[in-house]
Amino acid sequence: MIRLLTSVRDLAEAREAAAAGADFIDIKEPRAGALGALPPARVASIVGALRESHPGLPVSATIGDLRPGDYSAMVHHADRIGGCGVDYVKAGVAPGPAARETLERMRALRWNMVPVLLCDDGLDLRLVEYACELGFAAVMADTERKEVGSLFRCVPLAVLDSMVQIARAHEVMVGLAGALRLEHIARVRALLPDFAGFRSALCEGARTGRLEGAKVCEVRAALKGEVRVVAHEVARAAA
Repeated sequence: MIRLLTSVRDLAEAREAAAAGADFIDIKEPRAGALGALPPARVASIVGALRESHPGLPVSATIGDLRPGDYSAMVHHADRIGGCGVDYVKAGVAPGPAARETLERMRALRWNMVPVLLCDDGLDLRLVEYACELGFAAVMADTERKEVGSLFRCVPLAVLDSMVQIARAHEVMVGLAGALRLEHIARVRALLPDFAGFRSALCEGARTGRLEGAKVCEVRAALKGEVRVVAHEVARAAA
């Protein structure tokens, strides 16, 4: 089953998402960018509350949108967020000459890092392979410029399928995200990643709006393959 990673910006959203059945809680500030970070004190507060009310629910948090090659900033922010008690620390990896070293330095950190491969202009499968070879627990594909469109507008389905297969061959969890909405779920389910990340589809209006528990339930049901939900959205997308 594809697990639902739900991005939340505060404790109220985290509790609502957890109560609605989210499989992962991902703490970020969408108003601060694709991987916008919350202050560490707020991250720690959310984590502490979730540990009490939903023990065992995996929690991740982002370290912010950083300049490619700024390794000092990556280490600094990863240490701040990792010290908040999250299970996973997510950091972006932009394509380009600094990407491989970014992965190497990220893997050397003491936290359970998850590289988020930013693929607005396509996905380099060699980076996927290298991340998996380095032994990360998980690797994700995501987009940075949400206004451009979804992940599927940026990366061909066949390339995403190759990413999933590469990760699976290395026994690394793989996740897909990037302005995903209900109409994309049929394609997500066809690819069978371990988890899929959502924010836009869970809010009323823009991804910077408030998360709604009912939408979390709807997306989770679609990921589980409830025919009535998926068929409806496929039909709507084709219209």
